[in-house]
Amino acid sequence: GRADMAHGDRGRRATRRLASLASHVATRGGDAAPRGTAVERASTSAPTIDRPEAWVAAAGECFGPGAWLAVDQARVDAFARCTEDHQWIHRAGAVTQFGGPIAHGLLTASLLPALMDGVLPRMGWVAQEINMGFNRLRFVSPVKVGARVRASAKLVSVRRLGKGAGGKGPDGTETVVSVAVSTDDKDSDAKPAMTCEWVTRQYAR
Repeated sequence: GRADMAHGDRGRRATRRLASLASHVATRGGDAAPRGTAVERASTSAPTIDRPEAWVAAAGECFGPGAWLAVDQARVDAFARCTEDHQWIHRAGAVTQFGGPIAHGLLTASLLPALMDGVLPRMGWVAQEINMGFNRLRFVSPVKVGARVRASAKLVSVRRLGKGAGGKGPDGTETVVSVAVSTDDKDSDAKPAMTCEWVTRQYAR
């Protein structure tokens, strides 16, 4: 009935969200990606993790990089309006020490779900994922307006959560993923734009 359909939709949405934490292990040739579209979507050939035990065993593995995403002035302006952060260094035509306007650091952080789309394996066993925040987050180098960014990840740790009080809750894991966001700006000296440890929890179907 409708309840079964709703549950299935939630499960598919959760799987897509968790896929936004991740990709195929092999590095893809993203350097030649065109700048015409905002995002060059990642391949759909990422492996599927069917059991929490397999996800625990994957700790230490590296994934990505993911697809390029363009950070244009329209995106920066929209973020400034949404957050009411209108600092002049983000405005079109700004003359800065970086050679022009730069994106908000928090804009880069907010793009993580899009940047991580297709980077980690799909989670076939997951019905729901919760974003728990960050252990640490650093903005290492600026993202110039007009540059592209992409993400790579390392699975730092996966902790089993168990089924909660009385053993009646869903099985789950707490995942810590180290993420590095890089840019195609030739002046970045190969430094990442942003690094962080992203903490999420996954709950079984």
